[in-house]
Amino acid sequence: MSTTPKNETGNQEEKINTSYWVWTAIFIVFALVLVIHYLPEIKKEFLLLKEVKVYWLILAICFQLLTYLFAAIVYQILLTAYKLDPFPTLWELSKAAIIALFFNQTVPSGGLSGNTYIFNFLQKFKLPVSDTITLIVTEMVCYYSAIEALIIPLFFSCLLFFKSPHLVKVTLAAGILIFIILSALILLAGKKKFLVSIFDRLKKIKFFKKKLSFDFSQGGQQEIKFLKEEPQKVIKAIVFQLLVLLADSATVFALFWGMGIEISPFVVILAFMSTRIIAILPITPGALVVYESSMVLFFTSLGAPVGTSIVVTLLYRLLSFWLPMPAGLILYRREIRTKKG
Repeated sequence: MSTTPKNETGNQEEKINTSYWVWTAIFIVFALVLVIHYLPEIKKEFLLLKEVKVYWLILAICFQLLTYLFAAIVYQILLTAYKLDPFPTLWELSKAAIIALFFNQTVPSGGLSGNTYIFNFLQKFKLPVSDTITLIVTEMVCYYSAIEALIIPLFFSCLLFFKSPHLVKVTLAAGILIFIILSALILLAGKKKFLVSIFDRLKKIKFFKKKLSFDFSQGGQQEIKFLKEEPQKVIKAIVFQLLVLLADSATVFALFWGMGIEISPFVVILAFMSTRIIAILPITPGALVVYESSMVLFFTSLGAPVGTSIVVTLLYRLLSFWLPMPAGLILYRREIRTKKG
């Protein structure tokens, strides 16, 4: 048996591990600077961590776990449009969602690295290549639609009813435009010539060369056709994408209440979605540092205490970003060992 695939896998794991520790170090430095700078405001908040009600923390963890379950259900709903045998279980799809998140967090590619993993995962179930691309693109369109379904009413609520800083209004307005453009660009990828040109370029990149060695002529169902022929599945997928976002927001809500701050759900969703808009920029893996800074800024601008906002943000990122990373790495390594076995 050739040793080349094993060497490539080993090099890939080494790069991922290096990236993981580099970005961990950057976050630790950022967190220390943030804590030192706002030490007077957050000193008492860290002391209050001992008094955080355990059931709120458990609830926050449960909400975060639900995000992976709902993400898996989205893929499960869309996959029912295809006759797969065997059909991936909900547990397999949940593991795939965690591993994809791990790749997105360690490789700053605007979500491309995670979707590449999802692509290869679905290939194990013999889903034709074009259909796999259709499913991934449709999932992304459903995600963007869910975000629009939240930020549009938030924007008009801020204009008509809720007094909010101009920063929040401008961010929401920009978000509406950004996600419309992203959806249009993603649907453009449904054109076969466009996909072929993109894939030809990707194959020139060493990291993707072996992963994208397939015959693109297989299959053929495109995104717009899928949206027209499977409206019920698309609507269900959007609903569960909404549940992913709401469960994520509920995690932050539970952490604030656990810290003794009775913040309103509307303010939490408003600050959370504003942060999501900023975090769409693929500057660093998982929008590291940008995400934390933005979340603290939006919560404080909406009236939350600085110290509590920092502590809640760090706790939320611990649950949503740092803890899933080793989990994703472990699951990915197990998958590699299974293939070798």
